[in-house]
Amino acid sequence: MSPILRVFRYTRRYPWLAASTIGFAVVATLMVIVFPGVTQRIIDDAIRGNRPELIVPLTACAVIAFLVQNLANGLRIVLNNTFEQKVIFDLRSDLYDHIQRLPLSWFDQRATGDIMTRVLEDVTAVERVPEASEPAPGTVNPQAPRCFPSASGVRYFCFCASLPNRKM
Repeated sequence: MSPILRVFRYTRRYPWLAASTIGFAVVATLMVIVFPGVTQRIIDDAIRGNRPELIVPLTACAVIAFLVQNLANGLRIVLNNTFEQKVIFDLRSDLYDHIQRLPLSWFDQRATGDIMTRVLEDVTAVERVPEASEPAPGTVNPQAPRCFPSASGVRYFCFCASLPNRKM
């Protein structure tokens, strides 16, 4: 299973936050369409059509659309940040539970500081995967999973690597 699909598994726990974030994004995007239409009506109907009584209602419509757009965008940002933090908390909790169940011999071969640094970097990298369409050099590379062997030696706990081509 790809690391991105593993991250999206955590998003299923918060369907209302995900739907609300997308809904407010759609509303904010749709409000952008109002401004050109209102401007066209003011110029064509109110000014060229010599109907000055339309200027105030059309201007009010533009102001309301502006307020709705910014309110929806603000709510989207707040909901998205809440959603992101809940998903990252769940991801880190599962990761630390997994690390606690590893045998002591696994830790004998690795420095604790290196393990904690790697865990922190990888979870942060996974956090940024949905935001980045094209990874910058030396940052998230969704096509390069890095795996920690589990206690059984058969399963793997995979992450997006924060440094490409780095071997464990």
